[in-house]
This record gives sequence, structure tokens and C-alpha cells, in this order.
Amino acid sequence: MSTATEQQGIELLYRNRDISTIPFTDPTHFNKFCKELDMDLLLAEPSWSQEFNIPQHYRDINVEEYVRDLVPTGIGGTDNAGPSQRVEMELDLYRSRNLFPVLQLVIYIVDTMRKNNLVWGVGRGSSVASYVLYILGMHKIDSLHYNLPIEEFLK
Repeated sequence: MSTATEQQGIELLYRNRDISTIPFTDPTHFNKFCKELDMDLLLAEPSWSQEFNIPQHYRDINVEEYVRDLVPTGIGGTDNAGPSQRVEMELDLYRSRNLFPVLQLVIYIVDTMRKNNLVWGVGRGSSVASYVLYILGMHKIDSLHYNLPIEEFLK
């Protein structure tokens, strides 16, 4: 989830929405009025936990190493620079957003589903724009093949 602007917060309040858990870009000005109105202050940082209840083995996975090992090698001497570059770019984005715990959870979920012969969907929504999620097996849509920009997922 990205941070919201003060204006977006005001719009949500007009719509009678709870904004107490939404991180805001700079809530200083808004919080000044919250104190005067005896309202809950807005957060500058996300308040959700990334401590998922998964086996320790998955918490210890080095996500970057794990994902890099899944990058397909060039078949018959073909170049795999495209997939490698895309993976590195996406890993940088996941790292900058502190989303490696989410990728550890995805690895656990996919492994569990495979181990138990469970069927899951081919993919939907913006998640199909992530090549990393594709090679982890979360969905079946090759975003490189369809030239889907990662920005569609990380909006």
C-alpha cells in the first residue's frame, strides 16, 4: 500500500471511511487539526505487521538468492538478459518497499499448495504484472511475454 496525501484523507473522511490505518505522506498539518477536534492522529508509517505465521525455514529464506535461482536460463544458447534484468529491477522495488517478508509468504503458500496438490487460479488483477510472482508460481501470466510494466502492480 502506498502512502496517501492529506487531500485523499479528507476525501475519505467525507465518504465516512476509516482512515486510522492508512499511512500518509505528511500528516503534520492534518494531525494539528485532529488534536483540536479530539480525533485519532494519522500515521506517517504503515501499521500492519509483516510477521507472518509461517515455518521458520521460510522466514530464513534469502529471497534474492531464491528468486535469482528461478530465473530461466537461456534455452539452446538464447540470451536470458531480459528475464535477469527484470528480476533485478523488481527485486530492487520489493526491497525498497520492505516486501521481502511478503515474498517469503508467497513462497510458503505456493510450496504448500503444490505439496497438497491444490489448484489455484492462473492470475488476476495487477499481480500479473510482476515477473517475480510469475517465476515464484503465484500466477501463470508471463509479464515479460505480454510486456506488462511492473508499475501496474506496485501502484
